[in-house]
Order: sequence, then C-alpha cells, then structure tokens
Amino acid sequence: MPRKQNRQAPVPQPQHGYTIRKKDRNWAVIDPQGQLVCLTVHKRGAVEVVRRLAA
Repeated sequence: MPRKQNRQAPVPQPQHGYTIRKKDRNWAVIDPQGQLVCLTVHKRGAVEVVRRLAA
C-alpha cells in the first residue's frame, strides 16, 4: 500500500503584485507595497482574495 506523503502545497505565485504568506496558523495577503491586506484561516480563502483583487 503506498504511503501518503505529508507535503505542504506550494504557495501560489503572486498575481498583480499581491503575495500570500503563511503567518503562524493563518495566511496573509500582502499588497505590492508590503502592507497587510487581510488574514485568512484557509489558504483557499487567501487565494480567492487575491483573485478578486486582481480582477
């Protein structure tokens, strides 16, 4: 039986200058000037915030 590997998924590439960083138990969305935009509990939420800001 194959073993399940415990790897953390890579953080998505920045879109339009916004970046996503892991902060303790949360995910931070950072704008191009380095200012915090928001914190989310799930990485999927941070990706959605960046998607909406970049639209």
